[in-house]
Amino acid sequence: MYKCSLADFSIDEAFEVSEVLSAFDYVAVSCAVKRDDRWVVEILDESPIDEHEIYNLLKNKEFYVEENAKLADVNWLQKCFENFKPLVVSSFYIYGPHLKSENHPENKVSMEIAAATAFGTGEHATTSRCLSACEAYFDKKLHKNILDIGCGSGILSIALAKMGGVNIVACDIDPESVRVTKENATINKVAHRIHVFQNQGCEFNNRCYDLIVANILAEPLISMSESIVKCLNRRGVLILSGFTSNDLTVEARFISLGLKLKYKYNHDNWTTLVLQSE
Repeated sequence: MYKCSLADFSIDEAFEVSEVLSAFDYVAVSCAVKRDDRWVVEILDESPIDEHEIYNLLKNKEFYVEENAKLADVNWLQKCFENFKPLVVSSFYIYGPHLKSENHPENKVSMEIAAATAFGTGEHATTSRCLSACEAYFDKKLHKNILDIGCGSGILSIALAKMGGVNIVACDIDPESVRVTKENATINKVAHRIHVFQNQGCEFNNRCYDLIVANILAEPLISMSESIVKCLNRRGVLILSGFTSNDLTVEARFISLGLKLKYKYNHDNWTTLVLQSE
């Protein structure tokens, strides 16, 4: 396995670069915070990584290659699982496959999440606040039809299913995320409640939903905003995350489309919005 580390990004730049690089056939692309609030984007691949290709892909960005080398012969996906410690977020207890046999707290909703190749273990502020918002605002009597846009590991869909959601649609543009969500839904015994598919655009908007969650970046949220609002039922709840606290464009856009802000979570410089249709 080979690793290439690209250094000196702001938070926004790091996630934008990760989104760009994830469209290519690398084994994994991830963000890791480093010193002085500057971010590093790490690429893993089975073949040597061409620095010139990276610079061409990101020619409008200022950065430098900090490291580009062959790694020791280690199962890096397994290593990722081993480093994933159990996590408690609100009423949820999240653990990796390597902890399946351990005792889990009876007073928490347990979720086994294998997310080495898809975003969403609960550790990132956007995911943890989305989980908190789902717990706070989901009503199984009112929210019969649920949509999870950019499902990643499937963690939000699985959490909603475990809380009583029975008709959940989960979608992602990344085929690996679709595969992982299906796998995790099966592992957690909620696959019968979650329909998962790969979307290329706004294919989810052929029906209406009572609750929509979308933990993705600001740009796709804004570009899909009209489609999202059109398929949100009257008095429906919309939970949005994936953007930094100093970025007010998402909030302004959805309020301009007639939604009312119910609550705003701010944590570690990331924001999660809870909005409702009139």
